[in-house]
Amino acid sequence: MAAGIIEAIGVISGALGIVQFGINNFAEQKSVGSSVRITVGLDTNGGLNNAGGDLPDVRLFNEAGGFLGINADPGKVKNGGFGDITIDHKDDSTQQATYALFSANNDAICIAYASITWPNGDKYSWLGDWGHQCGGSWYYSNVFVSGSSTKPDCLWIDANNDQPQTGFQVHWPEFVNKNGDSIPTDPSEQADKIDYLCNRGPPFKMHNFPDKDPSSITYWTINNRRRSSEDTEEKRSTAVSYGPSKHPVSARFQHGHPSHLARSNGTATARNPHANRLVIDNSVEHAAKRLCESETSVGPDFLNVADGTFCRMTDKTLWPVCDGAAGAADNCFNRDLMQLVGGGLATRDSPYKNVLDWTSSN
Repeated sequence: MAAGIIEAIGVISGALGIVQFGINNFAEQKSVGSSVRITVGLDTNGGLNNAGGDLPDVRLFNEAGGFLGINADPGKVKNGGFGDITIDHKDDSTQQATYALFSANNDAICIAYASITWPNGDKYSWLGDWGHQCGGSWYYSNVFVSGSSTKPDCLWIDANNDQPQTGFQVHWPEFVNKNGDSIPTDPSEQADKIDYLCNRGPPFKMHNFPDKDPSSITYWTINNRRRSSEDTEEKRSTAVSYGPSKHPVSARFQHGHPSHLARSNGTATARNPHANRLVIDNSVEHAAKRLCESETSVGPDFLNVADGTFCRMTDKTLWPVCDGAAGAADNCFNRDLMQLVGGGLATRDSPYKNVLDWTSSN
């Protein structure tokens, strides 16, 4: 691994892989606090909508579950960009913040990746692909990990139920490939590793509505003895650690106030803002089938011209692209008309108002 490069463990189409994070993907080091960088998906005409919004509250904990600090309401982040958040450690501690809890605010964001810089300069990162893999609400971010060719999926988080996930925790060391380590290549071992990272609790855990202000993490307990080769992940015990709530107890009963309900974003459940949008792509990593087969994907209809498939997101149905030369002109997506055709008729009352071309030639 080159100097200054962090190897993050990612997952694409259900397979583990390594994504290299250059030094410019991390916030500036602080002497007695940690710095977190949040990068969000890119808004595009016909693509993601309102991927930017409120940066999450960040609570940090050490390896023993001890609370280190919080930064609540840290500000806004614009779509396609990043926001840096400094979390001061209590008592000017320089301890390692191995656990982070991200709690959403009322303006939803779609997180493509996150990173942290500890007081000693150590750096760790996490990819939004894990939100998708582990069952969170997601869409294609269309932002690159700076310095790489990887465009991860992004995970939606929101406090007022426009999206179901209200936050998530990360145990940073478990998502970085250490020097000399290798990720499993056997499919069954990969599946076990993914299941472990998604479902054991401490590595990665999502919080869902109505938990509007997640403030606790699940962490690995420390038994003060050296782990042996017989210690399996299943044998490790866990505990829960609590950080402070952002709101005073009396204020926690005021969340029904209209000011908490009057927000609008691109995936509100009361309407479908994606109904008149279509994304066209030719990336092998951005398969229409992945969107259709995921119960938690959220976004516009999606056409992949490379594999000739179209996903209608309203009902998550997958269709082939019409091919006149092969005699396929019905029950397929007609690229000339930009319409799904069924029974010889266009299935839409009106054409798409916004068509976004994500193909590599544009």
